[in-house]
Amino acid sequence: MASVGGRLAKVMYGSVLVAGMGTWSMSGFIPDILEDTAFNDTVKKYLNAGIADAGTVSFSGNYDPDDTNGQRLLDSLSTTTAGLTNLYFYETTNRFWRVAAGGTIIMTKFNSITMAKNALGTISFEGRISAQAMERVG
Repeated sequence: MASVGGRLAKVMYGSVLVAGMGTWSMSGFIPDILEDTAFNDTVKKYLNAGIADAGTVSFSGNYDPDDTNGQRLLDSLSTTTAGLTNLYFYETTNRFWRVAAGGTIIMTKFNSITMAKNALGTISFEGRISAQAMERVG
């Protein structure tokens, strides 16, 4: 069994590293399931509806107010209605996840900053995957 450590993971917006990120996650692809139970059935039956929710992505890390090309640039997108097609979630230096062609990531949370008296500030972002699933490249 091959394992992948997170040390080489990163988040890229286009060709720009989003500084300070230490965690990223995808909720996964979730097909809609419909109940197909009828009278006299003693056990519920289900069908795949043929449509699915491509899920969400989230990423977070150390807050860097000087990261004008990464964290601050993503925050500036909070007023746009366009989805992102160039947000990349790296597992290793040459293997990453992106939304497949024809899909977008619609950002749903920007600049969620936490400051604690005995810790580094943190920041997090979230987005909903739309029209296509995430695909692994590499």
